[in-house]
Amino acid sequence: MTEAVKTDPLSVETEIEELPRWRRRLRVRVPVEDSRRVRRRHVREFARSARLKGFRPGKAPERLVEQKYGGEIEQETLKDLVHQGYEAAVRQSTLEPVAPPSIHDVRWTPDGELEFVAEVDIHPEIELGRTGGFRIERPRRRVVEDDVDRVVERIRKERADWRPVDRPAAAGDRIAFDSVPLDESGEPIETERVENHRVELGRESLLPDFEAGLTGRSKGEITEIEVGFTEDHPNEMLRGRTRRFRVSVDDVRERVLPPLDDDFARTVGGFESVSELGGHIRRNLEEEIADQSRREVNEALVDQVIEANRFEVPEVLVDRYLSSMMADRQGPLEGRVPEERLGQVRDVLRPGAERAVRRYYILKRLAEDEGLEADDAALDAAIAERIDTGKLAVPEARRRLERSGELEDLRHHLTMERVFDWLRERSTIEDVEPEE
Repeated sequence: MTEAVKTDPLSVETEIEELPRWRRRLRVRVPVEDSRRVRRRHVREFARSARLKGFRPGKAPERLVEQKYGGEIEQETLKDLVHQGYEAAVRQSTLEPVAPPSIHDVRWTPDGELEFVAEVDIHPEIELGRTGGFRIERPRRRVVEDDVDRVVERIRKERADWRPVDRPAAAGDRIAFDSVPLDESGEPIETERVENHRVELGRESLLPDFEAGLTGRSKGEITEIEVGFTEDHPNEMLRGRTRRFRVSVDDVRERVLPPLDDDFARTVGGFESVSELGGHIRRNLEEEIADQSRREVNEALVDQVIEANRFEVPEVLVDRYLSSMMADRQGPLEGRVPEERLGQVRDVLRPGAERAVRRYYILKRLAEDEGLEADDAALDAAIAERIDTGKLAVPEARRRLERSGELEDLRHHLTMERVFDWLRERSTIEDVEPEE
């Protein structure tokens, strides 16, 4: 579908063509008079700063300035005209672009009108049909004593002492060692020497060959270990190679757990007994289970709404989301995907990226349509719950959040809570026994 939009204030004429996936093609025309006006302005700007022999700065005739700087003037004029023309076309057409445009097919002469094509992705305009009446199964999860015991043991390990031992290193021991790779003639490559490296055996923090070579070694022992590197090793220079390392063991220590008694409970968090500590851990685990179940139900509801309201999303937003996923060093990929596998990984992640974009637009639309956005009163109430109002007034706490950029994050969080509450109220959530 093509429509003509005349942008009278800026004398820009635009034809808008709808392309798939919320992409729009704008054919923009800037009339001759505007083209000449913008060019004259750039000539004057160049003339003010031009330095020509025989003339004081800024006093050279424009005719001579054009002769000397004609190419630069035309470049700046064209760049300005395209920018202004595109901005005017977008403003008058009420489009909402989500990314900078792709400009092509530019036709312009310094004394003529400008024509160009701009392709741009816009925000989807979605209408939601079915948003309720879904049935979600929520598996029942219970905290058992084994769960509590595992947390207690983890805390004991975290607070354990490491005692030196005079025996070969075994799984669970912490070993300190120096290592240096050897060249083909068996000479150490000193520039790659690593000293006082500490690892806990059995946690797979080293390559398998290296860990196997260290296991069973005692303090003061010097040995050589042959290590094979995988084909997808992060260092492409080592992929598929085998290297020999000379290793000297500096220290071997074993973990000594603290006794599980009331004294231990008091050191953890001021609990009077192991029983009180266990009760606290159980309550925390139950809260974690409730939070996890709530998140799972929320996402299951989103999946149902997405399935009931199919719509395309701009490709540029999917690509942007994929790029952020792959560059996030805190994420599962840690930004270390080998170059040759980038395309394959992006293909695997693409469905998740498309879901994330659809999720964003659906929740945003629900918040707008149902009036669920958190207002200032809701913000103030939430802030009051999170602070000690005896020490800090709500207005001051709000100003601090605003200065740090956290206020809008809080508003978004509260809005999403309201949206998901609304979705849950309109569907059936059934507790079921988990499958064996």
